[in-house]
Amino acid sequence: MDFIQFISAFGLGAIVTALIQAWISHQAEIRKRNFQEKKECYIGFLDAIQKSDVEQTPETGAYLAHWINRIELVGSAQVIFLCMRFFETNPVNDTVHPDRPKVFRDLKEAMRKDLGVVRIISS
Repeated sequence: MDFIQFISAFGLGAIVTALIQAWISHQAEIRKRNFQEKKECYIGFLDAIQKSDVEQTPETGAYLAHWINRIELVGSAQVIFLCMRFFETNPVNDTVHPDRPKVFRDLKEAMRKDLGVVRIISS
């Protein structure tokens, strides 16, 4: 193998390495952006639920709808399904729907799973 071939092979390897590193970096950035977007949507939704429960005004209802729309764009199918199920269990006549607590627990667990957040239980 002469010197020219060695330099050519080394240059090609460096180019391939640079391309692979750029692709890996791009994929990591996409994962980071998706996590941030989902996190923002889920926290915004939970905040909107709390405000809606406390104030119960048209504005808080619109705020909640805003977060639902954002979740429909970036959330997992399970989270979207449970958000809709959550609204199906709205309180009626100031009484808690019997399925509401379980649906809310399942919704939060689906959000954790979608974000890849590990729940740490301390004893």
